[in-house]
Parts: sequence; C-alpha cells; structure tokens
Amino acid sequence: MYQLYQGDCLEIMRDIPDNSIDMVLCDPPYGINFQSQYKKSKKDWKPKILNDKKPFVEFIPMIKRTLKPDACTMIFTRWDVQQTFINALNDNGIRVKNVIIWDKVMHGMGDLKRTYASRYESILFSSEQYFRFPGKRPTDIIRERKVLPARLFHPNEKPVSLLKILIEQCTMPRDTIFDPFMGSGSTGVAALNTCRDFIGIELDQKYFQIAKERIEEAEQAIASGLSEA
Repeated sequence: MYQLYQGDCLEIMRDIPDNSIDMVLCDPPYGINFQSQYKKSKKDWKPKILNDKKPFVEFIPMIKRTLKPDACTMIFTRWDVQQTFINALNDNGIRVKNVIIWDKVMHGMGDLKRTYASRYESILFSSEQYFRFPGKRPTDIIRERKVLPARLFHPNEKPVSLLKILIEQCTMPRDTIFDPFMGSGSTGVAALNTCRDFIGIELDQKYFQIAKERIEEAEQAIASGLSEA
C-alpha cells in the first residue's frame, strides 16, 4: 500500500516509473526559513525545515513524466511566493488551472500592528488532459481547521482531514498518491485512510522516522478495523 524513502527527492524521483502517479499532493519549502517559537523554552523549538532558504521548485521539472494522462497535481504555497511556483509549473507543462483557498479557521501571529491576520493558504491545482473529478465538481474554497500548535508533529503540518478531502475530491480508491516532501507523514496517513496507495519521500531523518511510525500506525488501525469487521 505504501513506499517510503528517506533522502533527496531530486535523486529518488529519478526511479519513479513514467505514467505511474495519479496525484501529486505536496507542501514544498516556500523559502520562509521559519522556526516555530510556540514553546517558551528554546530547546523545545522545532528545527527549521531543510532546504527552506528559497522557494524549492527544482523538483517540478521531474513531475511531468511520472503523471498518468488523467492525473492531477496539488501544491501548497503562500500568497507571496505562489507566482514563483505557478511559473515553474506552467514552464514545465503542468498548467495551473486553479488556486484553491484553504481557510484555516484560526489565524496565525505575525505583525500584530501593521498586517491583517492571515488565516488562509493557497493550493495550486493542475490537471492532466484526461483528468475528470470522480464525483461532484468541488468549489475552490475549503474550510478546515489547522492543526493546533500543541499537537503538531511538524511545524508546517497540514491536517489529515484536509488532505483526505483533497484526495477524495480528485482520485479513486487504489490510486497512487505521491508526496516528495512527506514531513511527518500526514499525506500518507490520509492516503491509507481513503484506501489509496502512497509514495512518500522525506529528507530529514527525524521527520522520516515520525512519518514512518504514523503511517505504520494507520496501517495497523485499518487492519484491525478490517479484522473486526
């Protein structure tokens, strides 16, 4: 049901077969170089994300050949760098069709005096020539509460509930979901919970281990549910 790889996605992606992926769903480094300071003690701060000095678009030229003719691509980004990702996708034959708005319900911090409180992120959507939504055509605004800081495995973690919505809107059971920036494995958990296959890559050894454990727990929970049924 899943294949997990620890290492550089630019190297590992070379071995992914052509026309094998139904959906790329990922959250690449935006270039924010952010470090969460939610916890008071500096020793408890989560480490900065690797390769987060600039918008990481180097993986995009490698996506196209892996996509099936009816596949789609979804990439999380932010308003101030989304055009960089849009340009890179369009330049590599992955034409952006929509910018989906994820309303996180709760806003973040930032400049409390001079900026609006931000509570959304962008998701760039692209579909290949023969892609069709398997169900009702979805709207481009999704409201789903973000993961509370105290419950984060990863500083940029996306809620499994949101990822499940995106996966079910665009794919069918047994389709293959690919995340080259797996982080703490939320996309993998969402994929298994919706009966999809999953391929995930993570550079950071610490987060890879967390992702592996979470996905294995999800697999065990599914097996337990099936056995009880």
